Amino acid sequence: MGFLFDKQKKGRLYTYWGESARVKGKPRLIEQIYLGPKERVLEEIKAAYTRGQAPGSTRLRQLDHLEFGASAWLWSWVQRLGFIELIDRHVPALSKRRRTQLSVGQYLGLAAVNRALTATSKRSFYTHWYRSSVISRLCPARESELSSQRFWDHMDQVDVSQIDAIQQDLIQRLQEFFPLGQQKILYDTTNYFTFIDSANQRSCLAQRGHNKQKRSDLRQLSLALFEDGETGLPLYHQCYAGDRPDVSQFTTAWQSLLKRWLKAVESEPEQLTLVFDKGNPSRNNQAQLDTSGLHHVGSIPARWVSDLLEIPRERYQKLELARTKHVKVYRCRRLLWGRERTLLVVFSPSLYRKQVASLNRLQLKVHQRLLDLSQRVAGGRTRVRTLEQKIAQWSRRDHLRKFLHVEIESRKDRALRLQWSWDRAEKRQIQRRYYGKTVLFTDRDDWSSPQIVQAYRRLSRTEQLFRISKGRSGPWWPMYHWTDSKVRVHALYCHLALLLLAILQFQLRQAGLSWRADRCLKHLARIQQTRVLYTNGAAERVLSHLDPEQEKLDELLGVTALAKEMGTTLLT
Repeated sequence: MGFLFDKQKKGRLYTYWGESARVKGKPRLIEQIYLGPKERVLEEIKAAYTRGQAPGSTRLRQLDHLEFGASAWLWSWVQRLGFIELIDRHVPALSKRRRTQLSVGQYLGLAAVNRALTATSKRSFYTHWYRSSVISRLCPARESELSSQRFWDHMDQVDVSQIDAIQQDLIQRLQEFFPLGQQKILYDTTNYFTFIDSANQRSCLAQRGHNKQKRSDLRQLSLALFEDGETGLPLYHQCYAGDRPDVSQFTTAWQSLLKRWLKAVESEPEQLTLVFDKGNPSRNNQAQLDTSGLHHVGSIPARWVSDLLEIPRERYQKLELARTKHVKVYRCRRLLWGRERTLLVVFSPSLYRKQVASLNRLQLKVHQRLLDLSQRVAGGRTRVRTLEQKIAQWSRRDHLRKFLHVEIESRKDRALRLQWSWDRAEKRQIQRRYYGKTVLFTDRDDWSSPQIVQAYRRLSRTEQLFRISKGRSGPWWPMYHWTDSKVRVHALYCHLALLLLAILQFQLRQAGLSWRADRCLKHLARIQQTRVLYTNGAAERVLSHLDPEQEKLDELLGVTALAKEMGTTLLT
């Protein structure tokens, strides 16, 4: 409830408006606003209630605005999923000397909402986001309780076994709200570069390796993610060292998921189909899959079955896929890793055009380099061997060296002139043989070709989640943690942030809307809550007007219903 109260400072009385609520069963002051010196406030009140004026409250001022729509919706799902209770059930509370009124689950829940909406560092968490968001009302806390040190104290309470247990319980909770598929589980991996110093010995996760964002100069960590094939919701994640190849982590990752999935949903491995890309298959990994009873749909490098690429496209069968034209497939049975399996060579015209365009750009780039190099060679100072090594390095990608013919005129191991030509006929043969083709394999012999191709193409959803997480305003950045324990906790609440975004994307998809989740959050974030204070001490919270796009989102997500539950006035 709201009330007026005075504070005495240096012999003078100053009036404040405050609101109290019960926090953990005890009454606490959760908000206070300075109104001015007591004499001036009394004069304004008397002026509003002098004789001759109509009775009733008079507006004194319009107070600060709080972002409402996005934060309220995200926090509602944190509560519906019971994420705070899940964490607090597995993670012990801090000692009384260091404990705050917020639990470990509340800290990580706040961090997850912040990461999904507008990721900030822990140092600027309170000033740049919390105090200007309705979260400050939904989960009240003092500024000192939201400092970076308090976050770190609570993050230190979480270990690896607790993270796995939390994820297992979270799968059970998701099953209560969403129709998690009993057929397909998608698996993909990525890596994130870090700013962990090279001399830091406290982190074993951060290692140097091939970075997918072209930041091989920095240490990186890798992340494996499993996603439900039907809803697109992320189910389970696992961090591992950045220098470890994806193929070596594959078996460890799916065995960890299978153990928790079977406990959570009480199903059998034979009911599941694991879908993965061509970076994971190997003879040992496939042997583990075959003995587990888990079905699979995967991709292998085309060079492993190069003879299948020679088959003319006239023998391919056209597929009828939704929103896709001219996709063709060649299906056969082939002995692979000691067992006969179903193989599909899929030709996609859109993929073909992208790969050809990439080849043309690379060819133009190499051609320009050769022009520059030919001018430097004219002086006769460059060794032939050095020249050959450079050209071989430039043309090593995309079969470029197969249709590049280079002639070097030399004398005494010194290059005098450089000439080259491009074999267009050979280039067309390479494009027709290799480009636009993906080789799939599966033990789902009972599935039709469209079913297999559609299952594999669902991996694009996982890749989209990775792109969202790595975006400029994505959940992962910034990450200023230097120890493995904090990095793992960071990955946990980033995983929940991606889950919240995936829930939003799923609801949009169910409603037939093609909007992206980040676009919707921007529209929701513009729904403001204004706090209005009257001269008699009464206060009112008013929700801003909704534009047509916000009204459409409100019909789907129920933002105004959340506002009514919180006692917010809706303008008509």
